[in-house]
Amino acid sequence: MIYKTTGWAAVLLSLVAFYPSMQLGALSVIGFYLCLFSLIISAFASHMDGPVYFRSVIILSLVNILFVNDGTRASLWFGQSDWVYMGSMYGIFLVVVSICGFLVSRDVLLSALEDKVE
Repeated sequence: MIYKTTGWAAVLLSLVAFYPSMQLGALSVIGFYLCLFSLIISAFASHMDGPVYFRSVIILSLVNILFVNDGTRASLWFGQSDWVYMGSMYGIFLVVVSICGFLVSRDVLLSALEDKVE
């Protein structure tokens, strides 16, 4: 039960992160880090209760970072923007997604292998 509650809390936090991401300045950074935190929480929940929470949070986070967030949205790629800032934010996002995705996929693979052995 705790994993379902934690998983849905991660999805809710990912949705809540949309509001600060739309704001200018430091609030967009707070929205970015809320997305990262929700990814970590969803990986924890998906660790025991299936990958549905992680998949939904990663989709919401990608939409947030690529289309909504004021500092990292894709429309800034073609304008006068701070490439170092955007590159570092995308790099941090990729590292967190890679680590969380590895943990979730490893657990899903191990549980599938255990089911085949039985």
